[in-house]
Amino acid sequence: MESLEYDFVVLGSGIAGLTFALEAAAHGEVLVLCKAAFSETNTAYAQGGIAAVLSATDSFEQHVQDTLTAGAGLCDEAAVRFMVERAPAAVKWLQQQNVFFDTAPDETIALGLEGGHSHFRIAHVKDHTGLSIQQALSKAVFQHSRITVLEHHLGLDLLTQTIDQQKICYGMQVLDMVSCNYKSILAKAIVLATGGSGQVYQYTTNPTIATGDGLAMAHRAGAVIRNMEFFQFHPTALYDPTSKGTFLISEALRGAGAELVLPDGTAFMHRYHPLGSLAPRDVVARAVYEQMYLHHSACLYLDATRLPNGHLQIHFPGIYTKCKSIGIDAAVELIPIVPAAHYQCGGIATDLHGQTSIVGLYAIGEVACTGVHGANRLASNSLLEGVVFGIEVAIHATSSEPYWCPSFKSIVYSLPDNRYDTVAEETKTEIQLLMWENVGIVRTAEELLHAIYKLAELKFRLKQLKGFSVAVQEAKNLLTVAELILNACLDRKESVGGHFVALQTNLPVLQKLAASV
Repeated sequence: MESLEYDFVVLGSGIAGLTFALEAAAHGEVLVLCKAAFSETNTAYAQGGIAAVLSATDSFEQHVQDTLTAGAGLCDEAAVRFMVERAPAAVKWLQQQNVFFDTAPDETIALGLEGGHSHFRIAHVKDHTGLSIQQALSKAVFQHSRITVLEHHLGLDLLTQTIDQQKICYGMQVLDMVSCNYKSILAKAIVLATGGSGQVYQYTTNPTIATGDGLAMAHRAGAVIRNMEFFQFHPTALYDPTSKGTFLISEALRGAGAELVLPDGTAFMHRYHPLGSLAPRDVVARAVYEQMYLHHSACLYLDATRLPNGHLQIHFPGIYTKCKSIGIDAAVELIPIVPAAHYQCGGIATDLHGQTSIVGLYAIGEVACTGVHGANRLASNSLLEGVVFGIEVAIHATSSEPYWCPSFKSIVYSLPDNRYDTVAEETKTEIQLLMWENVGIVRTAEELLHAIYKLAELKFRLKQLKGFSVAVQEAKNLLTVAELILNACLDRKESVGGHFVALQTNLPVLQKLAASV
């Protein structure tokens, strides 16, 4: 087995991982690993923008309170203040990396409005902010002489030792998916920036790579995981029965004036929340879910026809083009939408420096649970979290003395074998359907218990697969994520934020509803 040594290793090439890499490279050699192409990240699909107090009429206190309100009282206030106070500097840092945010007529950054925000504070690049950030940071990384990038490398397990009753992480083992060779990567600090796990659900805005690999690795190593019951469902994903993917319709479109409406064109969100269509995402997602049920409709609609002439095409070109590709002119027609799994608010527990419960192991971005999101993430705080904590982890990791491990012991895996891929893919599909139907937007105690028993069956099936392959590993990782979510749901007795338990089974799941229409 090949063994490589670097000063710092980060698994994941999204905004959090690349921010860390660029900052840490001033202090040593950095390796960036990613299991797909370098540009295939959750970040690249983020449309809205990055929240920051950049206006004289706004304040840190108001951004903090908006975040706490959206998080349903379960945010770590100290972590929220830490992030919010560093937000303007994070935006400036991105500008220094050649991210060109949209500007107002006076040449200042143009600020948008999104759900749950009391002020216009979203810095953006039209409706492809994440992609623009991804491209700028990627260019900077590839130009840096002290950063090495290895694409198509799947993280398998963390290498740990226990010294003086303290577990220490000193490396990880990965699979080169091209050569099918295993590698041991040793480093002073290991950083997980693997994003979320939206693929645990049947319908998600996340790309296919979001299978919870980093989370599962950390869990197997014994890291503390928290708040996994709080999975955020985005209320406005494009409804397209002909496509297997789920395209996000940015919340920024509602901030610009688009309104959620019923099939007959009637607005309804004012019945649920004073902020109407710009209420926090958990409220909007449940409202859409309920109205779909009450109207026996496979989808609801977003009315962007009320925007000024040409506004949609100029400021939301990606959304307009996508809708046009399926025969919808969003400037004059309603956009069909449904909720979809979007963001993992829980994850690997960290402190304000990104440290996990395992010494030498850090987590940043969506895979981490810093406490800033609580029970429901405020819009556009995710890209912000990635930059703020990416920088902070780099500061801490580069200034800490590495722990010395007296011995290095690799893990032995069987040779890659694709014979079990069909069973693994079938099991993955069953996990996704089970989670969507039983642990979705609205849950019941009966459904959660049913899911526990069914997951046990699927776990037994996967244990019978003796061969190793990427498909098998991803299925096992998704099952781990599903178990973590379910156990957290059963431990949380009250409904709050993204965890809503109905008293009885009175709402069919969207998948069944769509099939019956």
